Amino acid sequence: MKILQKPFTAKEKDTIEVTFDKPTKVLLIESSQFTRYKKGLTYQYRGGKAEQSPVTFTVPFDGIWHAVIEKGTYTNPLEVTGNAKLIPHRYDTLNGSEQTGAAKRQVEEYDDTLD
Repeated sequence: MKILQKPFTAKEKDTIEVTFDKPTKVLLIESSQFTRYKKGLTYQYRGGKAEQSPVTFTVPFDGIWHAVIEKGTYTNPLEVTGNAKLIPHRYDTLNGSEQTGAAKRQVEEYDDTLD
């Protein structure tokens, strides 16, 4: 089977967006599972048959992830083009942790101007 694939070093909550021009199978596979996929063994993945582009995946944990677009099968090849990109998760504070609604309001209301 022919595929288009692109590896990403991604962190938990990052987004990987995959675009393609025809309905096809779109997968997100962690690196160790991708090795199994290439060998034709059973593997774990996210995704499946996709009718509309783009498809977005939220990365569940830190690691190397492969965005895969399958180009049909050996007996029924499909001419498909596509691309994938990593969209880093955006944090709301300087220390890298997410804020609750109350914490956001406190930051917005804080005034550090001198009198």
